[in-house]
Amino acid sequence: MTEENGSLPSPLALSLDLELNTLASATRGAQILADLQAQHGLPDEELERAAPACITSMLALVIERIGQIRRVVRNEEDPAHLRAPHNSVEAPATSSDFPEDIILFSWNSPRLPVVAGKPHPQEEAPRAPKERKKRNQKEAPPESPNGPEEQAPKPPSSDSR
Repeated sequence: MTEENGSLPSPLALSLDLELNTLASATRGAQILADLQAQHGLPDEELERAAPACITSMLALVIERIGQIRRVVRNEEDPAHLRAPHNSVEAPATSSDFPEDIILFSWNSPRLPVVAGKPHPQEEAPRAPKERKKRNQKEAPPESPNGPEEQAPKPPSSDSR
């Protein structure tokens, strides 16, 4: 998605979905090339000799790009460094390919990351953490305002089978 002059769109936003899709395609390309080489299915000897270097280069690019995504997610690197024609979006609210896409904005942008038009969790009201029950743990009875109520032990069942 480039403008007429070949530059990137003006808003500094990128689609994480489009970035991951590109990395998946590059990985798939390396896999196909490796399979063709292993089966001697490449059209000539020159391609056969170049295949290992091509596969290594493609995988090196994928590894470095994933490392860069991890740094962006950990807020160690500006998402603008990831931005490229294959992942740039102009109007994140309307141009995401998938409704749950994550849109990242440059640190220079006043916008925060969004997931499918939903506000970033920092913009929502804070929630109390949910308490987790362990397996086989029964829910405790609610406490009265005067403190915990004592429960009388239940008489043994008269059912003796």
